[in-house]
Amino acid sequence: MTNRRRHQGRVRQDIPARRSRPNPAPAARKNRPAPSYQQRRAAAARQAAARRLRAAVIGAAVVILIVVGVLAFRGRSSPAAGVVSNPAAFSLPTLNGSGLVRLASYRGKPVVVNFFASWCTQCQAELPGFRQEAVALKGKVTFIGVDSLETGDKNFLPSLFRLAGPFAALASDVGPNGNDLHAALGGGNTMPMTAFYDASGSLLDVERGALVPVSTLEQKIAQLYGVTG
Repeated sequence: MTNRRRHQGRVRQDIPARRSRPNPAPAARKNRPAPSYQQRRAAAARQAAARRLRAAVIGAAVVILIVVGVLAFRGRSSPAAGVVSNPAAFSLPTLNGSGLVRLASYRGKPVVVNFFASWCTQCQAELPGFRQEAVALKGKVTFIGVDSLETGDKNFLPSLFRLAGPFAALASDVGPNGNDLHAALGGGNTMPMTAFYDASGSLLDVERGALVPVSTLEQKIAQLYGVTG
């Protein structure tokens, strides 16, 4: 029994006690070097540069929006000098070149104002008759052509039907949609349209739609002015 206890004692003495190993992580974190002064300055400089870049981009965008808004406002509110879209006293830019086509300049004779556009097929149907009447009634009735609601070549129909000469003047309508006078006369989307003025410049009638055949135009002129070709 004594030997067995001694043997067991020796066995217990020979077994080493387990020891916990220290965690090296805290020591590693403690040994990590702190950012240097130069590194901190470089990081701060990068952040400041990024803020300046964002501010510059935002400022440029604001300036562009302001400029676009001012130009759009000026385009709507500042028509060319002398331009008037009042049907009772209109004054429109000439179709080509400089100058204005004024209703007041043609007082003393009845005035027929015909509106057309390059895309209008009914305009092509009636313009030969208008040219014919303009030639036949020259010196008795004044014909004026106005290109309105144009989306293409403003000179297409005047050139096709050789309106310059038989017509006393050719003009371009004005406004954001190029139809201020046309709209003021109640034209809406109607094309062609014709306005009839007496010799004093007073508006007598507005015809919406094509005046075809030419006899329809002849009858209208005879009815309003008592004039025949």
